[in-house]
Amino acid sequence: MSKISRHSISAVINFVVTDQDIDDIMSAVLDGGITYWCCRAEVVGDYLGEYASEQISRGGTLRLHDSEADSVYELTLDKFLNGVRLWIENERAFTLTDAGQLDTGDIDALAADMIIQYALFSDVIYG
Repeated sequence: MSKISRHSISAVINFVVTDQDIDDIMSAVLDGGITYWCCRAEVVGDYLGEYASEQISRGGTLRLHDSEADSVYELTLDKFLNGVRLWIENERAFTLTDAGQLDTGDIDALAADMIIQYALFSDVIYG
């Protein structure tokens, strides 16, 4: 009987996230993705776009108010991008286009929620 060998391989994935991708994900987040744990999203300072969902891609900040505690979390572009990275590393549920861009068509409200939780908590703690 032959012995089966196992080999561990690690791979780095490079991908592109555009401002429109960020706006699309934030729209999914604010239109229902996080509403079961977040009771209010507040724009910090002036609106940098027409909608709150456009704040992050333009370098702004959103304050997200926890509906179960008195906690308030600040979401920034750097935190958001780290959340996308952690989501890809941990969930492995993504598609890249031929151009190496993240395909946001595969990111539903549940995935968008997970991205924001990874951004804020470095883990998925709700749901």
